[in-house]
Amino acid sequence: MHRRHAHLTGLALAAGLLAALPGGATAQTRNCIDTLAGMPDYSRMVNAVTHSHMVNELRNMQNVTIFAPTNTAIDAVSPQVVDRLFPRDPAGGGREADPVLAAAAIQAHIVQGRMPAAALAQGVQVSTIAGSPLGFARPAGGEQGVTINAPGNVTARIVQADIPCSNGIIHGIDRALIR
Repeated sequence: MHRRHAHLTGLALAAGLLAALPGGATAQTRNCIDTLAGMPDYSRMVNAVTHSHMVNELRNMQNVTIFAPTNTAIDAVSPQVVDRLFPRDPAGGGREADPVLAAAAIQAHIVQGRMPAAALAQGVQVSTIAGSPLGFARPAGGEQGVTINAPGNVTARIVQADIPCSNGIIHGIDRALIR
């Protein structure tokens, strides 16, 4: 009986540790796309994922880092491009995302492997699943956070770091990683 109680106590302790991770974070059971879908500031990214038929692919990917542009970041993309890649809600009469171009744009925001902001040190270089190189920098003193350098002289800044999800991690960025 004592061994059974100790085992149950250990399970309860493990559940408690998962429910209250350091820094106030909680264990995340939602995958990255469902996590983004619950965040209104990323609705245009979610809309593009949905209309490019990548929802199941993103739900099933494991150990990914998504650099998700905010709606404001997407609004800054040229109107001709944004209308084809990240349109406003098509249910409201707008056009749907181009499934091929939007998929390529989304893949330019995803890296294989969980990369918390602390791992994105000065000089780190990675490739997205679309094959685009990304470089990272930290301004002197680090008070401005992490910047991302993408092809075409595109520079974005992480504005919301380390959003946990069951199959990876999300960083909100202030600029889409496309020209």
